[in-house]
Amino acid sequence: MRKKSRSWLILPVFLLLFSNLLFGCSAFTGSSRENPTGGVEASKKNKDGTVSLSISTWGAPDELAVFKELVSNFEKDHPNIKLRIIHIPNDYSGKMNTMLAGGTAPDIVFVSDGDFGRWVKAGLFLNIQEMVDNSDIKLDDMWESALGRYKFDGKRLGQGDLYALPKDIGPSVLYYNKELFDKAGLPYPDPKKPMTIEEFRDLAIKLTIDKNKDGKPEQYGSGPIWWEAFVWSNGGEVLNKDRTEFVLNSPEAVEALQFVADMTFKYHAAPDPKALQAMSADQMFETGRVAMVFNGRWMVPTYRKLKFDWDVAPIPVGKTGISTGWSGSVGYAINKKTKFPKEAFEVIRYLAGEEGQKIQTKLGFAIPTYKSLSNTDLFLQPGQKPEHAEVFIEAAKNQRPGIWTLTPNNKWLDMLNQKLADLWNGKKSAKELMDSIKPGIDKALKEGNPELFEK
Repeated sequence: MRKKSRSWLILPVFLLLFSNLLFGCSAFTGSSRENPTGGVEASKKNKDGTVSLSISTWGAPDELAVFKELVSNFEKDHPNIKLRIIHIPNDYSGKMNTMLAGGTAPDIVFVSDGDFGRWVKAGLFLNIQEMVDNSDIKLDDMWESALGRYKFDGKRLGQGDLYALPKDIGPSVLYYNKELFDKAGLPYPDPKKPMTIEEFRDLAIKLTIDKNKDGKPEQYGSGPIWWEAFVWSNGGEVLNKDRTEFVLNSPEAVEALQFVADMTFKYHAAPDPKALQAMSADQMFETGRVAMVFNGRWMVPTYRKLKFDWDVAPIPVGKTGISTGWSGSVGYAINKKTKFPKEAFEVIRYLAGEEGQKIQTKLGFAIPTYKSLSNTDLFLQPGQKPEHAEVFIEAAKNQRPGIWTLTPNNKWLDMLNQKLADLWNGKKSAKELMDSIKPGIDKALKEGNPELFEK
């Protein structure tokens, strides 16, 4: 799973993460059978008894090459099923929305955990729980946080039956430039013991260089901070347990949010929005202008091409002492309109199963959903960066799905993202902002998700 860099002002509502703007999609297959429409309407049983199905994907050429390998291997092992790949490298969510609404979506749908909620609530996916229960899928060996985000009980996400199987899980960590640490004469972060947020702050200040003291550093100690990790680690929450109330105005959450804002406007150890308009956080890290940056496993293949040495460390901890954060994920779902549910499940059983996981793990973008595969050289890839890849495994144990997975309708989250700009721009304090937006967020939450409020 590859994602784009996190916006400083707006949360990624998830996939965003995978898509840029393009005006078309291509269809192809490992067996060179092309179909320009490619959706369920083109699926059929052939004269030779084989079944032709379609499956969507996105991704850059390296990701696509691995997926083609997966499809080719699947077809060799399952000669009764032929797969057409519908490649949508850009604006995936928008195009899939149109295809699902028009009945032209593929039999098997790549679905980000951010899109899953609204699509499953709309009744677009097949309930696969019974098929999973009767298969050889090893649910006990899968990361629970990966599985849970694809469950739905008709009202709440994360509960009930499975409507998709996870393709992967992509936890986030702290990346750091070892050469900048060496120049500053500072020890590297411990790969096993997370820093406290105060230790992180002090380290970032030491790594910040502002030669002429004009408030515009030539080098920042930290890139933009992914605030959810600090809120959760400090004992705060975004919504209450029932997901019926916005609680980001609690003392624990406000303290963490203010800390994040202070890193920019009080300590000048992280770039402000204006600086990030000129150069993204990823670009700053890649050019040596940022010493530490928060990012996911999906950046490893890109960072392996950098000319300087780097490694990873756990995300700093707040009052709870638990290093947490959010992990991303992509799932395989079955279009409810497919004419061949049995064959479609055979495809996702293979792709999400052990054999499929082995093949896609080689690329390095994400952690396999099978815990047993995560603790092998297949994922750890000794001899390649990062040196301490086990940090990702520890992260997967404690990290949560992103807050975009909390509700099917995220109108409230869109409002939160917009309002947070006043905090990130230094216009309002965290307490002032959170107290002022709570009534509006609560209203949007109820209007968008009335089923959560039913007795």
